[in-house]
Amino acid sequence: MPLHARPADSADVPAVVQLWAESDTHWFGEPENDEAEVRESFDRVEPLAERSRVLQLDGQLVAAAWWWQPEETTMIIAPGSDVPAILDELLPWFEQSGATKVESLDRDLELLSALAEHGWRHYRSQFELMRDTSELPSPSWPEGITARAADDDAEAIYRVIYDEARWADVPGHPLRPFDEWRSIFLNDDADLGQQVVAEQDGRIVGAALSRTFSDGVGWVSQLAVARDQQGRGLGRALLLEALGRQVSSGATRLGLGVSAANSDALRLYRSIGLEIDREWMAHRPAR
Repeated sequence: MPLHARPADSADVPAVVQLWAESDTHWFGEPENDEAEVRESFDRVEPLAERSRVLQLDGQLVAAAWWWQPEETTMIIAPGSDVPAILDELLPWFEQSGATKVESLDRDLELLSALAEHGWRHYRSQFELMRDTSELPSPSWPEGITARAADDDAEAIYRVIYDEARWADVPGHPLRPFDEWRSIFLNDDADLGQQVVAEQDGRIVGAALSRTFSDGVGWVSQLAVARDQQGRGLGRALLLEALGRQVSSGATRLGLGVSAANSDALRLYRSIGLEIDREWMAHRPAR
């Protein structure tokens, strides 16, 4: 029976949650995304009818894909599915709709092989690092630095991340307009107690933005230090403060993502006990 492809809509969310749970359980041993997180991801996609696709076989959802920026895409395939046939449907749709990247877990050899057969090439990897919550070191702040939870600081935090720290200069770090950035990292649902800023003489010189996901993982989403303050240990202190706040809020594991090419950041993260848990390999069309 052929695959049936169509745009996704909000009514597909429960089925997508189940599909993602099956995929997560297959690869990682347990589900990692709940319905609220899937709806949050869908809500970023505009228009959903043009930037989403679901594939069904005999009435069952076997794959889903959507994107909201050309390099910010999601593709989920049910374990045991006919991967080449699914990519026959999804990869042309990605290209025609304007997306330029898909990701594969490094251990998903079938998907990696099928991407290569379809002419998509690996060009960048992203590591996810994890650690448990025990024996987390305490932060040691550089002289003259004070730390606090974020308050009404969105514009100053944005400025230090993108202007003073040049965060988007790192491959894989998108440069987001202020309103888009705020809607992701400091929206109305953000726990300000988990967002840490570092100040010197009243100036914000660093920030660590975090959230705790439904599976208990406390995740540092952005860590940035103004360039004139780098090399003082401020990044390490901010990271430890952010992780400590997540532990206090009930996180059961701790993690973050980093470009595989960012060796300095990798050394910092591993120095506090974070270790590579998985690798996501980004692919784009060779042509």
